[in-house]
Amino acid sequence: MAGSYGAETTQGERYRLSFTVGGLLAPQGRALAEMYLNRMGGGSTERSSQAKVSEKISEKADEKSNKNAGEEVGKSIAAIRQQAVEENVLAIRTDSANRRVVAETTRRLSALTVGELAYLAGPYSSISDREALMWIAMCRYYAIVGEFAGEVLKKHYLTGNTHLDFEDYDRFITDKATWHPELENISEGTAKKLRSNLFKAMREAHLFDNNSDTVLSFLPSPSLADILRKRADSFGYLPMRESSL
Repeated sequence: MAGSYGAETTQGERYRLSFTVGGLLAPQGRALAEMYLNRMGGGSTERSSQAKVSEKISEKADEKSNKNAGEEVGKSIAAIRQQAVEENVLAIRTDSANRRVVAETTRRLSALTVGELAYLAGPYSSISDREALMWIAMCRYYAIVGEFAGEVLKKHYLTGNTHLDFEDYDRFITDKATWHPELENISEGTAKKLRSNLFKAMREAHLFDNNSDTVLSFLPSPSLADILRKRADSFGYLPMRESSL
């Protein structure tokens, strides 16, 4: 689990298991990505107009892609956390909830690259692509979510067994607990929150239909597909066939 930021690699360590709130956090992710890139571009502490922000985002994305293609945002995003809380950028009513959601969103964003963050915050990304990026961020930050996405969600889609429910998740967790006893040590209440929030995130990413318990296919736009090819393992988190690109 090494560190609080960046993509998780377990390698014998404990899973990160703190995805109990927020679902996908797509609007929040876009807002904080914009704030982070504006700050990187030398913007003032006040949020710029959308036109200026978009221009800075595009310039910063071009600059970073030329210098460090695919560089992970990592811990650098922590620089905006306090400001985001103080300015209540996410417009959350209570201070405690505001701090929790800002912290959770920035942690997930830390697993994206600067180029991915720029696309998330920029003016040319579709809502569908933004949702997909936030799902990918969740899968990278939480290894167990990424493993579920690849071993269960995507597998169900590829094999034509598009039905997916809590029982599939529970079997997956039982199997993982063989190597990760921390999964057996969490309380029943926490386990249910983790499961519920994961399914909520899939639903909000439009990868899962809650009414019919069905996996939904996803096809990224050509722009997003080009970005994700720099980390092609990202396609493994999505119910799709790479041959369709």
